[in-house]
Amino acid sequence: MTKKPPVKPDAKAKPEEKAPEKKVDKPAESTIDTTRQAVPFNTGNIPGPKMARAVMPAVSGKMLAKAKRPLLIVGSQVHDADVLAKVVAIGKAGIQIAAVGDAYTSLGDKGIDVHYANLHALASYLCDPNWPGLDGKGNYDLVVFFGITYYYASQAISALKNFSNTKVVSLDKYYHPNAYMSFGNLKRDVFLGALDEVIKELPKK
Repeated sequence: MTKKPPVKPDAKAKPEEKAPEKKVDKPAESTIDTTRQAVPFNTGNIPGPKMARAVMPAVSGKMLAKAKRPLLIVGSQVHDADVLAKVVAIGKAGIQIAAVGDAYTSLGDKGIDVHYANLHALASYLCDPNWPGLDGKGNYDLVVFFGITYYYASQAISALKNFSNTKVVSLDKYYHPNAYMSFGNLKRDVFLGALDEVIKELPKK
């Protein structure tokens, strides 16, 4: 029998290549966007060309943290247990609180710096640069609103916009065009999450 010649490897044959490893995408971190739906909650509430800038929660939180004399004004929506927890957390970060309407009944025993005030009178006082403040230490450089009946808060914010130099930030779930900064119109779960993002930026006491 004749021997078959050995088969030579094909020089053109490519070495076996490994399949590329599949990249596993990490789940994207959810971001709370509070800048959407930045239109007046009441359609007729158009104050003019200068309207509130819609901002993300961290921006509002940093502004509140940097203020020398901030004041948080909250209303009767604070009776909601979830909202109340957020207000107490802000108070424990050292932010002074003005409770308007019947809000004091939920806040008075929480061990935070809270004062009862009438919103109509408070707005007038805040427009006076010589007002000594709720604690006698002077007026405020930043006022924050939320949890107040929309049309009532809107008029108080309008007064501060037009008759004072105090910056006003709305942390409400409704867009307030008269504020300096505001959230857009938010659903309840987004609103509560946004308040958590604000609280993260505040100093820990």
